[in-house]
Amino acid sequence: MKLTIYPQKPFVIENGILTVLQTNNSKFYSDLIIGLSRHNNIIVSDNDGIIDTQENLVYLDNVISNPNLFLPFKLKLENLIIEDLNENERQRLFQLDREIKSIFLGASYLEDIPMSIDEEWSLKKLYKYSGIDVLKSAIDNPYDIIKVVLNSYKKFYPKKLIVLNVLFNYLDSSQISNLIQMIKDLDLYVLILNFSSQPYSKLFEKCRYYSVDSDFVRFDR
Repeated sequence: MKLTIYPQKPFVIENGILTVLQTNNSKFYSDLIIGLSRHNNIIVSDNDGIIDTQENLVYLDNVISNPNLFLPFKLKLENLIIEDLNENERQRLFQLDREIKSIFLGASYLEDIPMSIDEEWSLKKLYKYSGIDVLKSAIDNPYDIIKVVLNSYKKFYPKKLIVLNVLFNYLDSSQISNLIQMIKDLDLYVLILNFSSQPYSKLFEKCRYYSVDSDFVRFDR
């Protein structure tokens, strides 16, 4: 897969190999962030054919502070949980639904207004009523948040290009090494942006590494 923002030549992102794009060029960095977040002025291609950025790229920005991090999974998680229910659980939920409706219907008789109740049986309505959601605050540290996010994309969107930002500030060298191995094991397309003027680090030896300096000079490794 390739990501292009003109006038730079394409940046290659391989599945299973973390790609790092580092820059201290404010203009290049801001143009790239705007392009990624708005799906504008950037091109994503695969096998030399342009592909839809909306369908094939997700820009997660700072996953540690992103409040909508798990929003793309809500419907898929709902469907998955409902599919995992066995017959006994479905029967019990049906009975509970009838009991709840019976209680409300009984209370409605106290009002001098003709009322009815929806008899439709819907697991999806019951699921939404339960208020089940991903509890991000229960995940202890930044590395674990990243781990949950990458595993979720592997499960639900394994072919998307995942772009992360402001990440290395949260991780120590051991966690960065583990992250590189995790991306290899999950076989995901992952690009991490790093706004920094630090010299090339040996931590990235197993990565595909690019840097664009303040003069727009590019280094590929």
